[in-house]
Amino acid sequence: MQHRNDRFISSSAELADEVRNRAVASGQRLREFPDRSDVLAGPDVRYVLQPLEELFGRYEAVVLPVGTELHEDQLSRFAQEAAHAPGHGLLVLMPQLYMPKVNVLVLDPDDGVSDALKRSDEWPGAVFTVRGESSFFVPFDAAYAAVAGAASADADLRSVLHAAREAAEFQAVTARRSHRRLLHLSDLHLGTLQTGWRREYLRRALSRLDPVDRVVITGDLFDQPRARHREQYDEFVSQLRDLTRAEPIVVPGNHDQRIFGNKVGRVGSRRSELAEVRWDRGAVHDRDAKLVFLCFNSSKKGDAARGGIGDKQFLDVATSYDAARRTAGYDDCLRIAVLHHHPYPYPLPDEEPRSGHHPSEDPVAGHNQTWVERVRSWFSRERLLEMEDAKQFLSWCAARDVSLVLHGHRHRSRLVTDSIPVSGVPFRRHELTTVGCGTSLGAGDSPLSFNVIDWNPATGSWAVDFQESEPDGRGFRSVAVRACTARSTDGW
Repeated sequence: MQHRNDRFISSSAELADEVRNRAVASGQRLREFPDRSDVLAGPDVRYVLQPLEELFGRYEAVVLPVGTELHEDQLSRFAQEAAHAPGHGLLVLMPQLYMPKVNVLVLDPDDGVSDALKRSDEWPGAVFTVRGESSFFVPFDAAYAAVAGAASADADLRSVLHAAREAAEFQAVTARRSHRRLLHLSDLHLGTLQTGWRREYLRRALSRLDPVDRVVITGDLFDQPRARHREQYDEFVSQLRDLTRAEPIVVPGNHDQRIFGNKVGRVGSRRSELAEVRWDRGAVHDRDAKLVFLCFNSSKKGDAARGGIGDKQFLDVATSYDAARRTAGYDDCLRIAVLHHHPYPYPLPDEEPRSGHHPSEDPVAGHNQTWVERVRSWFSRERLLEMEDAKQFLSWCAARDVSLVLHGHRHRSRLVTDSIPVSGVPFRRHELTTVGCGTSLGAGDSPLSFNVIDWNPATGSWAVDFQESEPDGRGFRSVAVRACTARSTDGW
């Protein structure tokens, strides 16, 4: 940990020494963890930062400026003025600013940071935290006014910041009206005892969300392809209509078409059992939300639990897309590919980092395994679960200006960003983000999981909020937020 004088402003030399000493103490604690490449779990982060937390906890409020390097001068002046506000216990933390037009990933964000990422169109701004209360994001002008109000000698800091919070919440509601929101669910595995227990818990959690424009379910609706489980699905979909009147976008998974999710040749295939379920195929255009969904059945091919799309289905989806595009026009739409299987491989359990679970380019969910878990993981080897034509699928998405891929299958939240060469166009690459949802009803005692995707058609910016809860009902929390702050040169 290094100290930069240009980022530390205080009238007290003793405070500067104390900050430095406590930072050194936190650095020593960090070195107790041998593998520095791991993402530390929440309790470990709190342990490492405890010396600094004790110091910062003395302040009545903390201000965190938010923006990109384009806003550096503006935010630096703001930070200096806030830091010089007379004796109100206001601490300003000036972070490293993001590069413009960059994807931003924050793990375990609090309320204010999460909101700031979802509202990147309104940057610069600041996140305020009042002691004992949840944090909140305020755009720059309102943040500046709040700091100016706090600088008054007779001002009550809490009252000033409470007023700023109320104004910010009203502004946030107004801003969200122009945004579009998707709820991403996957791997419900209806028909098992455990998922039956958890349906009401998930329903209540979803009912607390702001309204969404569409719901997307990326396969494995059922644990077994049995017609008697259809009633549970119909009830579940009916409850989703409290969030949106639009029909959900639904694609099948291997468990929807195969006994125990597996088949060898024709053995295990049970496509006819759930023939009456409404599966989406080809292009689905939501004109109001300015979204185009390109829907694939990735269980069309492949043995065991593997998946594959096949040339005919690629052609069918392309034909559907082109036919609809002639009449609708997709130039201002976000293009989203929807399928069950993951186009990027997951590391095997014994290859993963040992730490808390976070969706990122390097999935983090490993642990020291018992012999039973080792046997189970052998049967879950990547080669038995993979998507056979994944490379072709990604190239197809790049050629069709798809910017977002939604999938399930592995029961773990996951996010990958990639730059893919566009076939037939030298030196051109397409930016693609792939988002995996875990198991929304906690199949196999995995965490319950859903994703909320927020996008602004006017600017092309969007964010993904990964929500998880332990199976015992400890409550859903945001484990990560990824924000894409601007359009790329190759699509959205």
